[in-house]
Amino acid sequence: MKKTFAVLTALVLLQAGFSIAQEVDFSEDSGGVYYPLQLALYPTVQIVPHDGDFAGLRLNLIGVNRNVSGLDIGLINQTDDTFRGAGLGVVNLSRGDSRGVSVGFINHVNGDQKGFQGIPLLSWWNALNVVHGHCAGAQGGLFNQAHSLSGVQGGLVNVAYDAKGVMIGLYNYTENFCGLHVGLVNIAYEDMTGAQLGLYNGVRDAKGFQLGLINQCQNLDGLQIGLVNIASQKEQLPTMLFVNWQF
Repeated sequence: MKKTFAVLTALVLLQAGFSIAQEVDFSEDSGGVYYPLQLALYPTVQIVPHDGDFAGLRLNLIGVNRNVSGLDIGLINQTDDTFRGAGLGVVNLSRGDSRGVSVGFINHVNGDQKGFQGIPLLSWWNALNVVHGHCAGAQGGLFNQAHSLSGVQGGLVNVAYDAKGVMIGLYNYTENFCGLHVGLVNIAYEDMTGAQLGLYNGVRDAKGFQLGLINQCQNLDGLQIGLVNIASQKEQLPTMLFVNWQF
């Protein structure tokens, strides 16, 4: 039942991504000629040349095109510039920006991502989601990474250097964070505004709430509840059992 629901969810996401692709005109991007169908065995053995642009249905073993808009299905789906639409494959790669849905074992974007990366409700089947730019949307997998995030990350390990939203996993790491951390270990290396819920919560400057076995920060503007609570720059009673606060 759960797998059936996951498949249905994936189909809905793919339809949403395909709808995004239908709304986009690539003509402003490069002025190229666009083909409605692509069949690819390998970058040198495919209907549309690897440096060509494509809008429609792409079926690949290993497929490479410059700009892709539409439904992308294959083992390795690579876009050298901009991808817009829905991708379903073992590996989905975009060297530029990506907008839409990428469902696969490995999803990698060199630019910015707007949409979803992962496998709905079956995140343990997804190994890696990486966005080198800004991710606006959601990532679900064993390892999720974005340079900056506005949205949700869910997995074993979540990394976003500047993040606004929700991160749920065994290990969550950010440098500057605004939102909610839920995990065994939650780290905000510099600033945190919001809440951290976990066994160990660590941050330099905390503004908000920490709930865990061990809560640690340098500067506290808020409340800590846990077995050991540390606010090292607090003038009086920087380390307290069960509860610590400073406003």
